[in-house]
Formats: sequence, C-alpha cells, structure tokens
Amino acid sequence: MTPISFNKKYYNENKDPIGHPFGQDGGPRNAKSRIPVMVFIHGESYDWNSGNPYDGSVIASLGNIIVITINFRLGIFGFLPAVEGSSRGNYGIMDQVAALHWIQENIAEFGGDPKNVTIFGHGHGAACVNLLMLTPLTKGLFQRAIMQSGSALSPWAIARNSLAYTRQIAKSLKCPTEDSAVLVECLRQRPVQDILAVPLSVPDHLSAFGPTIDGVVVPGEPADVMEKHTDFFGQYDLMFGITRIESYDQFSSQEDKSGIDVLRRDRLLRTLVRNLFTYHLQEIFLTVVNEYTDWSKPDQHPINILDSTTDAMSDALVIAPLVRTGNFHSRVRHPRDPKTYQYVFTHQTEEAGYSQRMGTVHGEDLPYIFGAPLVNSLSHFSRNFTKSESSLSETVILFWTNFAKYG
Repeated sequence: MTPISFNKKYYNENKDPIGHPFGQDGGPRNAKSRIPVMVFIHGESYDWNSGNPYDGSVIASLGNIIVITINFRLGIFGFLPAVEGSSRGNYGIMDQVAALHWIQENIAEFGGDPKNVTIFGHGHGAACVNLLMLTPLTKGLFQRAIMQSGSALSPWAIARNSLAYTRQIAKSLKCPTEDSAVLVECLRQRPVQDILAVPLSVPDHLSAFGPTIDGVVVPGEPADVMEKHTDFFGQYDLMFGITRIESYDQFSSQEDKSGIDVLRRDRLLRTLVRNLFTYHLQEIFLTVVNEYTDWSKPDQHPINILDSTTDAMSDALVIAPLVRTGNFHSRVRHPRDPKTYQYVFTHQTEEAGYSQRMGTVHGEDLPYIFGAPLVNSLSHFSRNFTKSESSLSETVILFWTNFAKYG
C-alpha cells in the first residue's frame, strides 16, 4: 500500500491528532494502554457483498485505532427463518455476535482494548448495527455504535415474509413444504448452486431473506424494544447520519438528466405505498404526493418532479426511520447516560460520476471514512480526489475515531 502522507496540522512525531503522546514504535507510550477497536459491518444487501473490499488500514493508521471488517452468512444461508423444531434463524446476526465474542477474547493480543469497541455499518450493515444494540446477546461486547444510512426501522431491514420464500425455494427444488423439519433437511441436501438459482420475485424495497423477529436474537419489534427496553438500547453511545439522496439507484441516468413525468412519479410512489403499507393505500399515496409537491410553482417541471420523488423515497426508505431511531435513543434514561449524535454528509465528490445537481448520494461518504482520498488507491473506491477532499477525509476520520475513542 502507498504510505500515507499525514497532515502536520494533526500529526507530529510525538502526538496523535488530539495531543495524546505516541511511543517510539508508533503505539501509545503507556505500555498498559490499549488501542480502541472499530468493527465495520458491510451493507449493500442481505444477499451479497463482503467485508473484504473495505480496507481499514488508512483509518487505523491515521486514527491510531484497530479496524476489523467481518464477513457473515448471507441470503437463505444466513437468514433462513426460524422453523419449529429444525432451525433457529438469524444465523447472519449470530455470526456478527460470534465475531464480537472473538474480539473480546483475542483483541488484547493485538494491542486492542476489549472494553472500548465501536461497531459501525452502512445501509443494511447499519440495520445490523441497530439490531445488535437491541439484543441481550451482545451485552458487554461493544460500547458505541455508528449507523450510516440505515436502521432497523427501515422497511427493508426486517424480512417479514421469508418463510414464504423458503417454501417457494423448497417447492422449486422438489422438497416437501408441509413439515418444516423435513423441508430444512431436504434443502440441506441440495447443491448451493441449485438453491441460489431459484428465481424469487421480491417486491421493491423489501427483503426476501434477512433478520427476522425470533424472540431471541431479535427479541421483538425493533421500535418496541427501542422504546420500552432501554436497558438494551441505552447501554451504547450512538452516532447516526445520512446523505442528501438515499434512493439514487431508483432512477436511470437519463431520468437524472431530464427528470420524470407525473405518470412515472405515480408508478414509483404507488409501488412504494403498496409494498410498505396494508391499509388506506390511496389516502397515503395522495398525502405523499401533496406533501412532496411544491405547490408554489404553477408548472411541475420534470426536474422538480424527480427531486420531490427522490426526497419522498429517501425519506420513506432511510431518513425518516433513521431519525426516528435517533429520537428513541436521545430520549433514553439510562445510568450510563448515553450520548446521541447526528450528522448529515453533504459533500459531493468532484469526480464521482454522479449528477452534481442532485446532491450527495447514498454511499458517497464511505471513501472519506475509509480514507481513500489520502492514498493513491484504496480498494474499490475512486482514485481521483482533490486536495480539499483529502483534508475533508482527514476531518471525517478524526470525527469517527474520536467518537470511537471517547464517545
């Protein structure tokens, strides 16, 4: 990896960014002191992606912390729902809990502090972070959490119909569906490729397989647990935040340039309402259209319609659920007196390839958190950043690691 060029504003040969002394080997001068730990939980989907592409070496070096990225089982292999007498479900979340246990048992051998662990995640990974804050299985395994552009209250965060998709896969692979134990045992005999090849038609904005409310790993409805069981939720300091546009992938590049018409808007919003709600669908649809239309303008230009539709979908899928989660946390009364912080990341990378008109899009904060602008190349991130963007990345890393160190 290309060596990092440290900013002298934050670094000299003896001190870290906020003035704490370093030893000659680059570690803390006090041999007994331990380095804070940050654990990243990847997002994108419950069906694909990996922790491997996220290189934590830059943020670890600049922030003087230990960064761990993890993998966990995905899709039906990680989130086969609990069925009576045959499976427990939520294996993907249990993998994350197992990783946190490993850290408690082993991280001291790497100079890490097992009593100063922060978990952070993006998108679906942020929803996992939120769920880890709500389960009694993680008591004492971490102290702080950062949720970026996702929460357990997003409509896609909990897979509420995964049993039906399990039976659909079983039926396609000629496994019996009446007896749950027999169904699971039959699926275990099928090749992985055959299971993954079964086509599933999943409604937009929802998840076929993902965390389920099993009463153990996920003890109840996330909103209820956050509101009523603050002994779980209130153990942790929380930082959460968003970008300007959280539903950018709903639109084509042509629509990004030219806008959309009313018919396209109505199709998108009707689909959103139909898949997220059960009753009063027409009333909800009309209310959303009314709230997200700029009635001060006599004509609705296609660009204006695109912007308002993007706002509505971003709010529904990410922003409103995440802000609600933050509100729950900020009201917690707990002996530990947890802190709650919110950020909004609004910087648009100059050479990112996204429309400059729309604003910062989902995921555009990740390169700055991992320090991509500070080195020649880092993982899958862009390699073309300005000098000011390098400074911004240093600042973002300082914020994230200071939160991890001190809350």
